[in-house]
Amino acid sequence: MAQQVSDTYGQSTTVVNTISLVYQGLFVVFTFPSNYVIDTYGCRMGVLFGIIFTTIGMIIKCLINTNFVLVIVGQIFAAIGQPFLLNAPAKLAAVWFGDNERVIAITIAVAA
Repeated sequence: MAQQVSDTYGQSTTVVNTISLVYQGLFVVFTFPSNYVIDTYGCRMGVLFGIIFTTIGMIIKCLINTNFVLVIVGQIFAAIGQPFLLNAPAKLAAVWFGDNERVIAITIAVAA
């Protein structure tokens, strides 16, 4: 897959493979704002933010794929949405489930 993207955009496979690191870098940066939104406005609003950012990122990456810069921009938008989606299950489990049920609730929510 990386070779096809590399051939399409004229980039090296190393560059294509390293754009996935955007997710790890931006997760650290946006985990604090996502927790603030989830704590202040609730899980629903946090998940909606995550869905919106991920959808915008996928639209940019898949539908407006005229150059490699837009692929990176789409990757950034999708990476911003990731902490909002991954931090919500822990908050949901802490509010709705008892101490003995939290681990399984988080596991099911993250897997879903």
